[in-house]
Amino acid sequence: MSHPQVSIVIPSFNEGAWLERTVRGCLEKTNYPDFEIIVVGDGCTDGSVEALESKKFPNVKIIDLKQSQGAIVARNKGVDRATGEVLVFIDSHQEPVTENWLEVLVRLLQKPNCGAATINIASIGEVDRLGFLYTLKNWTLEPTWKRPNKAASEVLAPAIPGGCFAITKKLFLETSGFNAHLKKWGREDFEYSLRLWRLGYDLWFSSEAIMGHAFDHNRAFEISWEQVDFNTLWTAYTLMDPDSVEHVEAAIEKGRPQLIKKIKAQITSDALAKARANLSLKRGFEGYRKTFIDL
Repeated sequence: MSHPQVSIVIPSFNEGAWLERTVRGCLEKTNYPDFEIIVVGDGCTDGSVEALESKKFPNVKIIDLKQSQGAIVARNKGVDRATGEVLVFIDSHQEPVTENWLEVLVRLLQKPNCGAATINIASIGEVDRLGFLYTLKNWTLEPTWKRPNKAASEVLAPAIPGGCFAITKKLFLETSGFNAHLKKWGREDFEYSLRLWRLGYDLWFSSEAIMGHAFDHNRAFEISWEQVDFNTLWTAYTLMDPDSVEHVEAAIEKGRPQLIKKIKAQITSDALAKARANLSLKRGFEGYRKTFIDL
């Protein structure tokens, strides 16, 4: 197995001590021979970026955005500074549980037709509480986790979580990375997962490595349902079949009827037509739905 250089991209917004813990964990608990870390401070105001800079960790680059622009922009800006052939995205409240985590991700990417790869994500302090496969819970595209159906350690995955996945830099750039049309927060990892699959790439999961995640940590920002629902509808309109779009619209209208008309007015037909024209889709959503979704 070859060992291309890996760039670990970590977006962070006011994570406090967790930011240094994540960086230190990657440096001390990774057995991969060649990697760099790129931290993107997303308009942090809590001093966490300055504290990290003062440590002068080796092979750690820091980008300090003056205003918060969200994880989508932060991740894409991190890629701009990346020199690695392989990109790995994690959150700033995580730390590796097994030292082989990068080794496993890079190995998965070398499978034929692999677009992106992920591994087990466990709750820190509860390593038996594994994330397993990342998939959809309902028609609002709310994420959930489930155990793989097969006993094999490597299986095809429905989606790749923003909290831990790998992709080659070449493919990331060719597919335009995280979608700049989307709003600041929410569902961007599923949109990218589905886009990659419909472009013809497989997503792979391995249970052979574990990344820890602080699922219960206090988030430093408020989730805006208007932003989440905008991103959900954009994903449906650009990547799903008409029947599924109706399910998505109905689910959002049932939960947040005051928002859906406002959001639909923001998504113009011209913008959608342009977005669809830029996609050379090779797989139909019906195939994805039959393979991965039980809704």
